Amino acid sequence: MYFTYSNFKFKKHAAENWLMINGEITNNCGKSFNSVVFRLVVFKGSTAVCNMTITINGFQIGQTRVFEKQVGELDYKVASEITKYDMYAESAY
Repeated sequence: MYFTYSNFKFKKHAAENWLMINGEITNNCGKSFNSVVFRLVVFKGSTAVCNMTITINGFQIGQTRVFEKQVGELDYKVASEITKYDMYAESAY
């Protein structure tokens, strides 16, 4: 499967101190899906500090979808300590 990920931003939740992430995922697979589950792993140094899923329903060929999600139970102050993140499609149908 071929998805592209772009415009990732970590930000503070509007009302609380939670860490939020938003970004875009584009379906370049040449196939539409009823549902796709993506795995996002966030690292602080070499330690994974969050491992979560993002589900996108009704993902059409060539479509770009925007997502926003709270990053586990992490406080916003951790944003400056994030060294990398990995995202990949885990399952689709």
